[in-house]
Amino acid sequence: MRDRALKVLATVLSAVALFLVSALPAWAADSITLTWVRHGESYGNVAGAGIDTKVPGPELTELGEQQAEAIAQQLKDGGYDSIYVSDMIRTHQTAAPLEALLSMNGIEEGGFREISAGIFEGSPIDSGLGRIGYFLIPVAWTLGLRSLPIPLGENGNEFEARVNGALASVIAAGDTDPVIFSHGATIMVWTMMNVDNPDVMLMLTHPLGNTAVVVVTGNQEDGWMLQSWDGVVVSQNPGLGGKMFVNLRNLVVAPQTAVYNVVQAVKSRDLNQIVAAVRDGVVNVAKAGVEFVRASVTDIAQAIRGALPGAAAAKPAATKVKSAAAAVETTANGATDLTDGNKAEPGKASAAASRRAGSSQAASDEDGQSATTGTADGGAKKGTGSSRRASADKAAA
Repeated sequence: MRDRALKVLATVLSAVALFLVSALPAWAADSITLTWVRHGESYGNVAGAGIDTKVPGPELTELGEQQAEAIAQQLKDGGYDSIYVSDMIRTHQTAAPLEALLSMNGIEEGGFREISAGIFEGSPIDSGLGRIGYFLIPVAWTLGLRSLPIPLGENGNEFEARVNGALASVIAAGDTDPVIFSHGATIMVWTMMNVDNPDVMLMLTHPLGNTAVVVVTGNQEDGWMLQSWDGVVVSQNPGLGGKMFVNLRNLVVAPQTAVYNVVQAVKSRDLNQIVAAVRDGVVNVAKAGVEFVRASVTDIAQAIRGALPGAAAAKPAATKVKSAAAAVETTANGATDLTDGNKAEPGKASAAASRRAGSSQAASDEDGQSATTGTADGGAKKGTGSSRRASADKAAA
């Protein structure tokens, strides 16, 4: 009797989900693969240094140059179609060896720069409250609290807009397999803010060391999926708790994004932009509400079906991928790294992505660029990473 009741409930929920999804557009854009690489060790990462997020920032140390050479060797056969760097010198220097091996010129996109530290600028990377405050506020963004600002810095909506604006330029250029040299906090926070299989604890317990690699697939219309995180292959089918978190995150982000876009339109003093921002905001918030119900009903129905007798056992959430290259030992601290010391041990991983379709929105920048995030279907290609083992006690920068 209990099993029959569960089957009936699952059938009813599935019917409701089908009805709701029929009201939404059903199309998908082409998937691309983003290979994010954190820069090599800079003089802002050594013990005793202060948080330094100003452009152009410090240069690489001798160890950082060695790390750049090592990661270039690991990435050279990856089949990338472009190389991107931020407007900070440490990413240019880290990308240089790969540019030489592939005979490519790195393309600078300022949107890929590090998160602005605001009042925490100059705070010690290995002690004090500044390093904690600088990292905790961006962590709140990953939970959906994007309007929370770093004092005298940027808020989550501004951060999202500038990174998505840079990604829009990558997509507009026709690049589908770019390698992007960026910064620890930028890579970690943007990833967890946008992917549909986030694991914030992974960010807290396994922060990215110098030249660590994160692979994300998807697009700005259908959303992004995290494939690998510094050598860890991430599950493409999160549990019900993870799915419900993403549903709620997307719901609370929608009105914050709408308000941000209206404010940007008001700053332009263009009446047409203001009217369009208000109109789009109302529509997108309404869509977010419908999508929350649809996605939640679908996820609950799937969970019930999975609990029925004979359902397949759940697979492990993540597995560790062994490195395919020799380690380059590092002994300095990382400004974006929450740990003592780094190991740059590039390896390679691959995974297949499969995820339910859906949609949610993201902030647009001051020039009117916009991007949307949600669930995505995409195939993982490659992932390389540096293996790290240390305690989380450094602030991101």
